[in-house]
Amino acid sequence: MRKITIIISTSVAMMFMLASCFEEIENWYTNTSNYDGRYDVGITCEEDEDYNTVIRDGIQLMIYNSAANVADEIIIETNVAVVINEYKDGDFTIRELVDEGYHVKGKFKITGNSSSFKGSGAVWNLYSNPNLAAGEYLIIFAGRYYWYTNTFFDDGDVGEEFEAIHLYSRLSMEESKITPMGATTIGGNKSDGLNMKITTYCDHLIVESYPTSQDTWADPNVPEYAWRVKEGSRKNADGWEEHWTFTGYRYTGYPEDDPNILPPIIPQ
Repeated sequence: MRKITIIISTSVAMMFMLASCFEEIENWYTNTSNYDGRYDVGITCEEDEDYNTVIRDGIQLMIYNSAANVADEIIIETNVAVVINEYKDGDFTIRELVDEGYHVKGKFKITGNSSSFKGSGAVWNLYSNPNLAAGEYLIIFAGRYYWYTNTFFDDGDVGEEFEAIHLYSRLSMEESKITPMGATTIGGNKSDGLNMKITTYCDHLIVESYPTSQDTWADPNVPEYAWRVKEGSRKNADGWEEHWTFTGYRYTGYPEDDPNILPPIIPQ
């Protein structure tokens, strides 16, 4: 009987030790925790309805704190100019993601609180390249637009210049709000609702041809040239602004609420 008593006492002691360990565990929240999260969203573009998406298309918007971890600074990243192909298959309308568009990411100083907040102005798109990069820059030549490539116009000649547009170089965030338990998910659950308005901007600039270092030339007697953004030429490309509205919910963690798990099929 005494041995049984010892075993029981040891078990009780272990339970107290475990309870004590659990008491020491504390959850840590960032100073932007009221905003933080992954949001499943549909997108509306004011200028081009071809870019409109629905939540089931699987586009996400992320909000989180910066390294400074202060209450009035958040980072937002998402995609714009997404292309969806929609077609009929019997009684179903099928939507397929064709192009993820442009990844935009901005660090914003904000005013207000999570129920109503906005950024202090336009910020640089942290996923955008300030130097010439294929897929981001349109070269204007003879009134037409051409994608920039590393061998654009055979690398040019010294002093040659062209106008160019840098796509989605900056963004601003306005009229945003997070509504506690204000949305119904695609799985029928309740979650925090998000409504956010983002404006994207493009830059107008000059690209110029310049001689590269002689030690890189194939023939040391034949100069070679490359392209770069002309210093001081960058300015806003007026009329290229696009206005985006993101509407959705904070992901609950339940698989039925994740549009990337469910097939993007909308029954008619």
